[in-house]
Amino acid sequence: MSDLEVLAKHMESFNRAALLLKEAYASLEKKFESLNRDLEVKNLALEKTILEKEEMKNYLHSILESLTNGVVVTDLEGRIQRLNRCAEILTGRNEESVRGRHISVLFAGLNPEMWEKILFSEYMQSEVGYRLKLQNRTLEIFASPLRSREQSAIGTVFVFRDITVVEKLEEMAKRKEKFAAMGEMAANIAHEIRNPLGSIELFASLLMKELKEKRHRELMAHIIASVKQVDNKIANICLFTKNQLAQVELVEIRTLLEETLDFVEPLFIQGNIRISFTTDAERAYVLGEAEMLKQVFLNIILNAYQAMPDGGNLSIEMRARKGEETQGQRLPFVEIVFSDDGIGIPRENLPKIFDPFFSTKEGTAGLGLTIVHNIVDMHKGSVNVESNESGTVFTVLLPLSSCQYIDADLRGERS
Repeated sequence: MSDLEVLAKHMESFNRAALLLKEAYASLEKKFESLNRDLEVKNLALEKTILEKEEMKNYLHSILESLTNGVVVTDLEGRIQRLNRCAEILTGRNEESVRGRHISVLFAGLNPEMWEKILFSEYMQSEVGYRLKLQNRTLEIFASPLRSREQSAIGTVFVFRDITVVEKLEEMAKRKEKFAAMGEMAANIAHEIRNPLGSIELFASLLMKELKEKRHRELMAHIIASVKQVDNKIANICLFTKNQLAQVELVEIRTLLEETLDFVEPLFIQGNIRISFTTDAERAYVLGEAEMLKQVFLNIILNAYQAMPDGGNLSIEMRARKGEETQGQRLPFVEIVFSDDGIGIPRENLPKIFDPFFSTKEGTAGLGLTIVHNIVDMHKGSVNVESNESGTVFTVLLPLSSCQYIDADLRGERS
């Protein structure tokens, strides 16, 4: 075979190989295009999944941050992993500053016995949470195990619920029940005692006119004075048992306060107690009984006087404010705050100060603040007290009437 034939044969082989290679390349190109399309579809699906997961993550984050309950998530060792916005507000701690630290850091300053119980199993998934005081709030804390998909425990979820208002409403409900029971009993006792007491005073007065000796008349005067003192105590009991207003009229609160302050001024000057009175409401009217409201102010002011035996300061602030929204309207009220720098009320006595016949002072009936609570309640208002070693603050809220009033904050006239 000549060289030319050999070359032609090799060229033919080369052409066949080139053709096969071209066909293989075309097939490979088709497969590559198909693979690219599949990969593109899968990438789009993956991007969609990631986007959906991110949206779900943001959605769940928004839900967590929008909750009105505090949520704290810890690992099995009690180290904080997550703290929502409400929990930050309730505990006064920022998530960044406590992440990775033990949950006990949220209760710094409290006795460990006051918070350690929330870590015990009896509070896990319980219908009744553990209550404690934190940041001037009453919190109810629930705990629940945090589980993985395989249902194995991987941490704990703590829910903090602010029940400060609920607790106050519970106390008010219990106090009303107690008032109702004791009021009925006190009214019956007052009625039974007052009738013979009136006879004693009448006959003692008649007998006194017939006595000639001065010593006998003085003794009889003591008897009459004692009877009047007992009658005054009974009058206080009757005021405590009263549950409705007799004569309702339009009462200007500022005038009542000024009249009450004029009445006690000599006593406070003698006791070296300075009084300041400020108001941002030139006119604030309440529907009620003027004398009864005066009694409220007088009892609270005298309570402050007794708390400052060595002198001090009593500040009274009166403000008109917007209340809670009801049926599309914000009902206004007047707020009167009495602040003294006296000896304060012991913490253990605070829940009992409005109870009938409770008193830490000798020779008193223990009805002064009970009467305050009863009268304010009859006027559809509320009274609250806060106290510590630096002094006591009484806050009285009374609903304003529909009459026009001027308020520096609310601006303008309302009717």
